[in-house]
Amino acid sequence: MNLHRLIVNLWCRLPACPTLTQQAESLHHKPWGIRVAFVAALTGAASAFAEPSLILHNGIVHTVNATNATAQAVAIEGERILAVGSNKEIVALASPATRRIDLQGGTVVPGIIDSHGHLLNLGQGLQNLDFTGTTSYEQIVAMVAAKATATPEGTWIRGRGWDQNDWAEKEFPRHQALSEVSPNHPVVLTRIDGHASLANQLALDAAGIAKDTADPDGGKILRDSDGAPTGVLIDAAQGLVERRVPAPNGADAKAAVGEAIRECLRYGITSMHDAGVSAGQIELYKQLIAEDAFPLRVYAMISANDRAALNKYFKDGPLIGYGNNRLTVRSVKAMADGALGSRGAALLEDYSDDPGNRGLSIMGRDVIEPLTTRALEAGFQVCTHAIGDRGNRETLDAYEAAFKAVTTAKDARLRIEHAQIVALDDIPRFAALGIIPSMQATHATSDMYWAEDRVGPERIKGAYAWRKFLEAGCKIANGSDFPVEKVDPLLGFHASITRQDARGFPGGGWRPEERMTRIEMLRSFTIDAAYAAFEENIKGSLEPGKLADMVVLSQDVMTIDPAKILETRVELTILGGAVVYER
Repeated sequence: MNLHRLIVNLWCRLPACPTLTQQAESLHHKPWGIRVAFVAALTGAASAFAEPSLILHNGIVHTVNATNATAQAVAIEGERILAVGSNKEIVALASPATRRIDLQGGTVVPGIIDSHGHLLNLGQGLQNLDFTGTTSYEQIVAMVAAKATATPEGTWIRGRGWDQNDWAEKEFPRHQALSEVSPNHPVVLTRIDGHASLANQLALDAAGIAKDTADPDGGKILRDSDGAPTGVLIDAAQGLVERRVPAPNGADAKAAVGEAIRECLRYGITSMHDAGVSAGQIELYKQLIAEDAFPLRVYAMISANDRAALNKYFKDGPLIGYGNNRLTVRSVKAMADGALGSRGAALLEDYSDDPGNRGLSIMGRDVIEPLTTRALEAGFQVCTHAIGDRGNRETLDAYEAAFKAVTTAKDARLRIEHAQIVALDDIPRFAALGIIPSMQATHATSDMYWAEDRVGPERIKGAYAWRKFLEAGCKIANGSDFPVEKVDPLLGFHASITRQDARGFPGGGWRPEERMTRIEMLRSFTIDAAYAAFEENIKGSLEPGKLADMVVLSQDVMTIDPAKILETRVELTILGGAVVYER
């Protein structure tokens, strides 16, 4: 252990030492340099204090520590933060070999942690058609027609991002127009939330989906008045076609992950929680780490559908900090229900705009409870996708029963992913059970145009209810759910504190009583997101001894006019003390 590590470790232990408690407490609010001198004097080794490899100075540093203190400069030694303090204190630590970056008033925040995304899907989406922002089915058909002319016959055409709620005609599309422009290419186009797909006739034929095909458990094949498939497949029904799509080869998958990582770094994301990975993806990440081609930190959730992976990891135990803290595998992703936009979210009562429909239960309590029990016994966290109030309640019930079955489980930090529509009586249960709501701010501002149509004026009170969760005592882990939403976390920053879209609609915000404060917003993307992955001791704040993951922004998002947050740019992304993106 080098001297700096010794000093950090001694400092962390000082308050517990009875003879030094009073002196140590008097130093808590002293400059870092004074604290170092105090501890170094105890060790008798002040002259050998480690020298920084990189210094950032002349900026505004939001540490996100316990007191949310600000500073002017940061010193980095190797992959760890050496010191945080004033320009004078930090610059004085420099040696001739130290690289210095003058921030010129720029803002530093901890590396952004996206608590819910899909890395491989993001990369593949960047390679496929992107329908985000399209306003009609006709646009989508035209984009596919153009793609088909440039694609060899028989090759599958993929795309993602359509949303019928953004069209003048808000009904689900039918495949005929799509099939007409792509008679020689099987086509499958995923809805923006990932919970519905539109397939053309060739893709339906490849999957054997016809008039007499039964709906699979947890899924639905939409049909016309004659019972013929329309091409839209909801939730588990998507698998009927997906199984026929050729798997990407290793080179394609590696290229997709590489492209996704570059996109994350461009937006200041240094860590992400990968929601629902296969054993193959985990091995791909390990391979890229071995090749030194994985400049990102990933907290992976094993898909509950990958039984072989679950059996292996439950037997072997969690994989923590693999590849110099590049990869951790200690959680499981379950799926309670579908999505609100496609009316697959499981509700306690009928959809307000679709009487007789209460959504789809993909994994009920009878599945989630034994899965959670088994995970807790093996030392794993469970992260369950639950969007509707029935999906959330059944998940809470399953978690509570699992806790009773595994009384040795301490600090389990079970999570519910999305927690979008929650019965008001169930929100306090999150805090009481220690359940983390992993929520995505931009879901609220994407769904606000039609969400109340789905659930009505009463149930909407428990929708995207960040303030209610915070006041109940929960820590919110924020994210984007990319590629469902855009990668850019600044969109989430803006949505969190305004409840408005990028155009500033609606004035005053949608259900503004649920807004976060700025510090709540920043913590939800940093230290609280780290907590949701058991990693708050190594990342999530800018404090000595922690990993040197940080982002330099062009403006101070903590003080500027909220609308200007969307004009802010990432200037530098630093991962483990190395600059991995520079604008």
